[in-house]
Amino acid sequence: MCRVAIIYGPQSSTYSFPNAHPMSGVRATSFWKEIENRNLVQNKNIEIYEPVLASINDLNLFHTSGYIEFVRKSSETGIGLLDESDTPSFKGVYEASRYVVGSTLLGLDLVMSKKVDHAFNPIGGMHHARSDSASGFCVFNDASISINQAKRKYKLTRIAYVDIDAHHGDGVFYAFYNDPMVFIADIHEDGRFLFPGSGYENERGGDSAVGTKMSIPMQPYSGDEDFKKAFKRVETFIEEARPQIIIFQCGGDGLEEDPLTQLKYTWKVHRYASDVLHRLAHKHCEGRLLALGGGGYNPDNTAKAWAEVVESFRVDL
Repeated sequence: MCRVAIIYGPQSSTYSFPNAHPMSGVRATSFWKEIENRNLVQNKNIEIYEPVLASINDLNLFHTSGYIEFVRKSSETGIGLLDESDTPSFKGVYEASRYVVGSTLLGLDLVMSKKVDHAFNPIGGMHHARSDSASGFCVFNDASISINQAKRKYKLTRIAYVDIDAHHGDGVFYAFYNDPMVFIADIHEDGRFLFPGSGYENERGGDSAVGTKMSIPMQPYSGDEDFKKAFKRVETFIEEARPQIIIFQCGGDGLEEDPLTQLKYTWKVHRYASDVLHRLAHKHCEGRLLALGGGGYNPDNTAKAWAEVVESFRVDL
């Protein structure tokens, strides 16, 4: 059986916006309850690690100093917005967001050091945040930070990022659009119908990175078979990329009954994608596979999908 790290603790539920906001700490606690119900906590090949705070230097791997200071000061009062629309401040948002980043970087270190084969951070995957602003419920972009950390600390030159969140991961996709070392495949609901309104089929990378990016917009009401057909393209893309690590943003907001999207997936797409990426990680990356929770606003459904990711990862290949 593969060794799998889950980064989870009381700090995981602190990333929770006020006033019945969809991005609630209930998402993390629902996932943990599902893990306990499946008796995975007692499994000898599942290792639980406490979340850790990211340092300022960690945040600076992607974000500007001015923006980091803006979030810190806003966190003291908890008043106003962190972007221009739907990401409100709250007291403690700075620390809560640093736990998101620190937990993802811990997962990266655990995988790269071979302490575990694969790692999962359920509160990670904040893929909309820009270097100088929040966006779409995302304060600090732990996914982009982890990519830069993989390049800086571990000198990786072929990094794969796969994103199945219903919303296009614009904060990652465009940040590395011209970077030939970062291979990105993003399956999402068509941007003509859903925030952030981006992620089109003809976007394949710029400059010397043409062909290192794949954007697959899905029509509203697409289901499991539509997803599997699209993911076959992702599988081929990753095979050809021959990455040294795979980072998997496994947002659950494409699941049927999610209040914010129109896709109709079941948890089976998460198991399917995880099985494919798990196999590819062992084939190309010495097993290096880091998963980030991402979105998902029906907590029970999202918890089941994320638990399937963990179940997939622990299978011996």
